[in-house]
Amino acid sequence: MELHILLIYILAYVGLFTTSFYALSMASYYRKKDNPSEAEDKSVSIVIPAHNEEKDIAKTIKSAMGINYPKGKLEVIVVDDGSTDSTYAIAKSFPIAVFTKKRGGKGAALNYGIGQAKNEIIITMDADTIAEPDAVRKMMAHFHNDTVVSVTPSIGVYQPKGLLGRVQQIEYYLGVFMRKTFATVNAIYVTPGAFAAYRKSFFEKHGLFEENNITEDLEIALRIQSKKLAIENAPKAVVYTMAPEKFGDVLIQRKRWYVGLIKNMWNYRHLYGFEYGTLGKVILPTATISVLLAVAIMSYAVIRSLAELQKDIVLLQSINFAFYDAFEISVYSLQSIFLHVFSEPAFIFSFLFIFIIGIYLHFSRRQMLYKEGVIINFALFILLFSLLFVFWWILSFFSAIFSKNVKWRNEDA
Repeated sequence: MELHILLIYILAYVGLFTTSFYALSMASYYRKKDNPSEAEDKSVSIVIPAHNEEKDIAKTIKSAMGINYPKGKLEVIVVDDGSTDSTYAIAKSFPIAVFTKKRGGKGAALNYGIGQAKNEIIITMDADTIAEPDAVRKMMAHFHNDTVVSVTPSIGVYQPKGLLGRVQQIEYYLGVFMRKTFATVNAIYVTPGAFAAYRKSFFEKHGLFEENNITEDLEIALRIQSKKLAIENAPKAVVYTMAPEKFGDVLIQRKRWYVGLIKNMWNYRHLYGFEYGTLGKVILPTATISVLLAVAIMSYAVIRSLAELQKDIVLLQSINFAFYDAFEISVYSLQSIFLHVFSEPAFIFSFLFIFIIGIYLHFSRRQMLYKEGVIINFALFILLFSLLFVFWWILSFFSAIFSKNVKWRNEDA
């Protein structure tokens, strides 16, 4: 048996094991535990860090102000992090607390806002996030005991447009299922920067966000887990993020996410192991193995397909066949690569995983009460995401190994 076939079978085994584990964990959770609905007994401060967000900041502030929560128990704080556009002026036009400071990065802006917050629960909200009015009340219900120091919502893509926006929509919906599954065994290792709630007492006792960390939301979640505290999930608390749609913007975002993941996982490598329960025994090891195997297998498949494509073109040239134009040869090349990649016998497993992903998607759409059709977006996701995923990871590995600077966005060059 060829090595890449063996790796595919190993990946399929790991995938089947983890999906079975996720399904059983979710089923056990819903059999034994009632889902809390809503609560408004805690005081909440929403902190919105913003740097050059004039395009979206008004929508975000209106969303935060429109949250259905007792006004005496909710405050909205915007921290302008050295913007050079009209972000600060737009924020100041609203009747909320607005502060401005020198450019220091998202972590520094969050910490500044936390220092100004008066309430017991801190919600961090990105400046391109839209929250449903009942999201906070649904999240507060999950702070059911003192060990729960953070609660995460369900996150979707706000009005997805374009090819990449549609692919990301499905990715985010799958994340809804995964986050809830991880919560059932207290194994959430990322609290989304777009919208997440924390007890202020945790920051006071264990420190604020790491200001030099490019994925501060990931680091804080790993820190919570390292203290053996709990992160919950409220799947019916729905928020939407404005995902990037241009290829370059998405690439910058994913490099930041993945390089931050690599570095933070290394820093918190002690979480791997039996001491940290299901997180250390199952979730982190299988996630790491799955990424490494997926990158290795897909890279091999693409390289092999390119080699086969070269042979095909040489053969065609030997019989004096000529393509009409560059477009024709591009279409032929793409068809050939997809044929070689997906004609491997072991790729039969992919059909099983497509079915499983469909179940995850159905769960997420029901939780979020989403009604629009996603069949086309799902098909685009199946066709493109694995290739994009591997491409993003390969670039991120190189960036992490060679310590290249990772930007937040194109303007940070």
